[in-house]
Amino acid sequence: MANFSKPQSIVTMLVALFALLQLTVASQHAAHHHHEHRRHAEIKAHLDRAAEALQKRQGGGIGPYIATSGVCSTGTQWWGDCNPKGRQSYPRLEIRQLKNNADQWNLYLLGMERFMAKDKGDTLSFYQIAGLHGRPFTTWNKFPTPLLNQAGFCPHGTTIFGSWHRPYLAMYEQAWYLAVTEVINGFPSNQQQRWRNAASTLRMPYWDWAQDPGNGQPTVPTTIRDPQVTVTKPQGQVQIANPLYSYTWGKSLPNEMGGGPWNSWPTTLRRPVANPTRSNNNEVNARMNSIRISLRDRIFALFASKQSWGNASTSQIGVRTDLSGSGVDSFESVHDVVHNTAGGETGGHMYYLDVSAFDPIFWLHHTNIDRLLTMYQYIVPNTWVANGNIRGPMAQWNAGESKNGGSPLKPFTKNTYGDYFTSDDVRDTRVLGYYYPETSNRSYSQVAQAVTSLYGGGARKLTKRDGESNYNSVGQYLGRPLKEGDYHHVLDITADKFAMAGSYTVHCFIGNPGNSTSNSTSNSTAPYGNSTSSAYLPTATSPSKKNGTGEILDDYDPALDFTNDPNYVGAYGILGGMKAGNASSPLITRGSLPLTTCLQGKQVHGYLASLHPHDVEPYLHQNMYYKVISDAGEIDPSTIPNFHVAVKCNKVQPAASDDDLPDLSAPFQVLHKATAKLPAGKPYTHTPVPNEMPAPNADYSEDGYNAGYPDNDNGGNYQSPSNSNGEGGFCPVVQTIKYVYPDGRPAGS
Repeated sequence: MANFSKPQSIVTMLVALFALLQLTVASQHAAHHHHEHRRHAEIKAHLDRAAEALQKRQGGGIGPYIATSGVCSTGTQWWGDCNPKGRQSYPRLEIRQLKNNADQWNLYLLGMERFMAKDKGDTLSFYQIAGLHGRPFTTWNKFPTPLLNQAGFCPHGTTIFGSWHRPYLAMYEQAWYLAVTEVINGFPSNQQQRWRNAASTLRMPYWDWAQDPGNGQPTVPTTIRDPQVTVTKPQGQVQIANPLYSYTWGKSLPNEMGGGPWNSWPTTLRRPVANPTRSNNNEVNARMNSIRISLRDRIFALFASKQSWGNASTSQIGVRTDLSGSGVDSFESVHDVVHNTAGGETGGHMYYLDVSAFDPIFWLHHTNIDRLLTMYQYIVPNTWVANGNIRGPMAQWNAGESKNGGSPLKPFTKNTYGDYFTSDDVRDTRVLGYYYPETSNRSYSQVAQAVTSLYGGGARKLTKRDGESNYNSVGQYLGRPLKEGDYHHVLDITADKFAMAGSYTVHCFIGNPGNSTSNSTSNSTAPYGNSTSSAYLPTATSPSKKNGTGEILDDYDPALDFTNDPNYVGAYGILGGMKAGNASSPLITRGSLPLTTCLQGKQVHGYLASLHPHDVEPYLHQNMYYKVISDAGEIDPSTIPNFHVAVKCNKVQPAASDDDLPDLSAPFQVLHKATAKLPAGKPYTHTPVPNEMPAPNADYSEDGYNAGYPDNDNGGNYQSPSNSNGEGGFCPVVQTIKYVYPDGRPAGS
């Protein structure tokens, strides 16, 4: 982009004119107030900001930062920011839907290939953008150094988990789309228009791991699992390494990464096996299939909980301490189990928070989490980010700092001069150039219908003839719609996120263990530490079967997989890092695993008289068991610090119409007897420590590490204006967004 300057006289005149306009507006506004000092202060602030904004542009040069804009359809302005005038937003599609458009699918893959191949020193390389999430614990996009802590930038276990990932995904999409445009420029000139047409509405896809793919399709699409893929390049059709299968650092892992799983294996792995070292994507698919009903139920229950967006978005226990509908689960907690399942107890990269972003499946997964959180905004439109604290040391923040919707989402700048995005800035995804199919109408009813269609617990009414068809391939009951008199039951789990190195997963079963068809399940009295952590660890030195795309077919034996047991309910994951956390300052999380669908199946077969708690509690006391597995094998749950389980239930209020959702917001009651004989199942009430819950007078200021523009009078340190809470690096984005109540009334009416 050309770097040019404006004539000094024009800039001076613009400054004066803009200041005069600001003065007029501020004066008219202040006329309604009686506090003279405040009025004069506001006018002066308007003038100062006006002059400062134009003086920054005076030289005409582009600022030192790369602005996060997502896909900018209108091009950049002369100072480097995306031009908002006339900007169009287009939908991010589910990966299987995107594949139906051959040209867009081709560009998506070729863009990923080029993006991943960029030099590691390039700020817009896959290596650098994936690396800012966790390792290699270095700076990015001129973020001030040294970092506050040797840690990544991602605020897991905090109230800004959901909103922080929104500009992060947009930055990734922006860098990938740049690679797409470079790919198009490499085609012959007479072919480029075809590809530009395809790219004009292209956005990166998501992978919906909870929906029924239908038609016998796998839960994990083969497009993510095939090592090789066929694409169209300028020379014609060729086969390339599938960029959705893995990422490679090269011949060895860079030293700055500080080590990685599998002896610093330089290619990302999923549920890896040895001899030779490789991903076991067949087991990934099987495990994702075994938890799909559970994931579906969790998503549906979250939407029906009607809790605030701030509570539903985070697993941080400081906002999840009561027994109302706001206290049992979160989208972040759901997110964790997908990480654990894809990475696997054998130590794949998704299993460790600090290296997970290098696996391409991470981005498909997180885009789906952003989609669900966006959809949820229309269910509870007048709620947003909750006040909360940073629970552990991070690259940009220290533990204990308070954050809210106006806090800068460091390190993502909304312009080239270093003003940070805030959660409030990105409340509408169209600010970043995209939306999701279910939010195209911006309406409660559109989202509610989509949630029921995609995640409702079985729309068919059972009869004696077709009852058996309401089971999946491993014998799990698929569920039925919630009705009057039903109770919703969950296994509630409190856990320390970083209790150990790596992650750990809770696997729940309901049924008589003696009648189990699996030889790998165990009840709570089994000895610990002697279980096989992976479903299958082959001993052969070389695989014997591959399909046409190079996928190995004999890595997985369903008969050895305990998650194929018909008694299996699902998995609950606690995603950790490669190192354990500080035991004296644990990061406590909370979430739940729905039991309702499984209990419906037990009722259908006559094992359970009803779903009323007076029948369910004694049944679970006799028939529910669970196991906890980490990368070290099976663990005695009673030895895990701060780990507790309980069964809770509340009464269901069925949906009033097809445009509505059931209501699961009623207070929960604890069924103490259900877990009385299970490890870590005794009655427990968490008492929040001061650092877990922001005080009413919490200080939201943030000093020191502010992006901005060089202040030569301050030794070249970076300075920037403050927001209303005093935190640096803030410059508001003015938006007009209409939110509506569930009945369609405009917010505020």
